[in-house]
Amino acid sequence: MLIRACIIALCLLGQTALAAEPETVLRLFIWEDYFPDTVLQSFEAKHGIRVEQVYYETDELKNETLVNTQGGEGMDLIVGSRASFREYVSNDWLSPYPHAVPENFRHIAQRWLPEGELRNVSVPYLWGTVGIAYRADKVPAPLTTWQDIFRPAEALRQKIMMINDSRDTLGLALKSLGYSINSTDPKALKEAEKLLLAQRPYVKSYSYPELDETSQLVTGEIWASLLYNGDAIALKEVNNYIEFVIPDSGTNLWIDDIAVLKKSAHQQEAWAFINFINEPENAALIASYLYYATPNQGATKHLDKSFLKDQRIYPSQATLENSEFFKPLSPLQNKQRNDIFLKVTK
Repeated sequence: MLIRACIIALCLLGQTALAAEPETVLRLFIWEDYFPDTVLQSFEAKHGIRVEQVYYETDELKNETLVNTQGGEGMDLIVGSRASFREYVSNDWLSPYPHAVPENFRHIAQRWLPEGELRNVSVPYLWGTVGIAYRADKVPAPLTTWQDIFRPAEALRQKIMMINDSRDTLGLALKSLGYSINSTDPKALKEAEKLLLAQRPYVKSYSYPELDETSQLVTGEIWASLLYNGDAIALKEVNNYIEFVIPDSGTNLWIDDIAVLKKSAHQQEAWAFINFINEPENAALIASYLYYATPNQGATKHLDKSFLKDQRIYPSQATLENSEFFKPLSPLQNKQRNDIFLKVTK
């Protein structure tokens, strides 16, 4: 009888321990609508780990959140522009690769691997461009150049949306004037400031369109906007009158990385997540769902030929040659740009 009572007690104790065992949750800091639920669900089912997404609107707002949380306290993984990640390395916010490098990293094309301070810290996620999305049924003529949005036709007054980010909006204003998006020349910055102030009456808001049927581009509240290429393609699925153009003069060529935050309490699980999304089939699912190019060369055989030939996703060589990545700026240079942007948007 005593033995039986002990067995029952041990079983109950085991059940209590199992019930009390906390669920592992990975918190992913990312733009909204930037990760397909199907891939998240596959990871959760395979690893028994839940993934929660925490959203930010722009790189600059992301940076503010990281500062306020002392480098992402309470979060595990972060997706963002490679340009912003360089600052995170200097702040010691990112974890280096584990000793045993995840096996699926071998699928990433050499040309997209990070270099310098980001080597062995961040992992390529997606790459793409910024262009002009516009309502072909509303604008008086097709928009084909940067000047078409920075020096807009009168019909576009209060019908334009610009990205609420100084690097994108000010950088492309510089591009429209024939300068590098990375220019720090005072004369060039002054010209770009003057251009943006003249454009201001035509801008309805400095933000980013919704990406569903409520989008301001879909409803006609705005007729033109700076937009990331994949988002423009997604919106065209909702309203076929939405067109997207990358001016021949080139654009901002961006790459987003994913990394593990040093303050993560789940380092092993976080690296398992990054390894999982770099399985070629999963990388292809992410790219095709979001309409962005993947740096994962193993994913190519899992993508439709029409996807790979779409120049909105994979731009022509000429466009790539005229485009630029953002380069690191000093704190003073960043302040100069932010001061200009605040003067324009206030």
